Amino acid sequence: MRLWVRTLIRNSFFQVGAGILITMMIGGFVLQWLEPGEISKDNNPFWWAIVTMTTVGYGDFSPETPGGRIFAVLIMFIGISLVSLLTATISSIFVAQKIREGKGLENLNLTDHLILCGWNPNGERVLNSIQLLGRGEKNDLVLINELNEEEISKLKNRYNDLNIHFVAGDFTQEEILKKASINDADTVIVIPNTTGSEVATYDEKTIFATLTIKSIDPGIRVVAVLLDRENLTHIKRANADEVVVGDDFSAHIIASHVMDPGIPQIANQLMDSNSTSRFKRVAIPSEYVGKPYDDLFNYFRQKDGSVLIGVFSEDENLGIGAILSSDASALDAFIEKKLKEGGISLNEESKINVVINPANGYILNEGERAIIIP
Repeated sequence: MRLWVRTLIRNSFFQVGAGILITMMIGGFVLQWLEPGEISKDNNPFWWAIVTMTTVGYGDFSPETPGGRIFAVLIMFIGISLVSLLTATISSIFVAQKIREGKGLENLNLTDHLILCGWNPNGERVLNSIQLLGRGEKNDLVLINELNEEEISKLKNRYNDLNIHFVAGDFTQEEILKKASINDADTVIVIPNTTGSEVATYDEKTIFATLTIKSIDPGIRVVAVLLDRENLTHIKRANADEVVVGDDFSAHIIASHVMDPGIPQIANQLMDSNSTSRFKRVAIPSEYVGKPYDDLFNYFRQKDGSVLIGVFSEDENLGIGAILSSDASALDAFIEKKLKEGGISLNEESKINVVINPANGYILNEGERAIIIP
């Protein structure tokens, strides 16, 4: 209690407010003593004091005696000083908050937002794609990294279709994540961080961050990006919802340029955020649920010429990473080896189940969404 009172007394806003209240009370009582006329009746002295202090000066009451007028001048100067201090105090609070936000030190109060942990040269491509795929919506996006204030300002100006917020610090720390309202986030993206001075490898930091996020709330959706496929098992044990390995597509594209010319160019068109012919996901009209896939194909083709290439749904499957223990033991390694030899991929624990160009007679199910090429 004493600490609370001491903190309150030291607060500049409280001090100025208390000064205004005390001046008003003293001014009212002294004026009652100096002025015998209409101004001293009822609550008129206190009304006059606050009007005089704020220099409003309605003129409904004014002192008539020399002593009252001299006292009124004193009240005016005190009032001007206190009101100026009050304005300056309020302004300084907002300015300080803006400065702290710019430096990434302020706690954010957001819901259903995106969080991007880490930073590397591909970070701007991620922001650009999110902005283009946002369909004109002003999405809230929080960056958690160790960039300086000037670099963050440039990103905010460059991607002004996104509401970019910033939290400075190590995104593997629970305290830093909570500053970004991690519990109310829609999705968290963790990319290899090349801006810090940590000794750990980039993938180790990504895995550690995923573990921290899932320990805060296992229901938070996490998309993790790895550089080394050897770390795939570890990130799956950390329960990442989706994993992107940096060399997944690049190796195939390189080989396709040699063996299948034309395929890489088509793939670039389908995956490019700026392309008008890129993949898009759309809702399936309710009247087509329970009907054959071919009916939906014809619907999109006749509607606007779009081509339906498949459907997807979200599952809650138990992944291999959840079955294996948290220790990278020889037994786990043996199990993984045998699963791979049996043709079972570690990626099967993904919660997104995709069906591309299903067989004839495929019936559309409740909860599925369509993937089309416009």
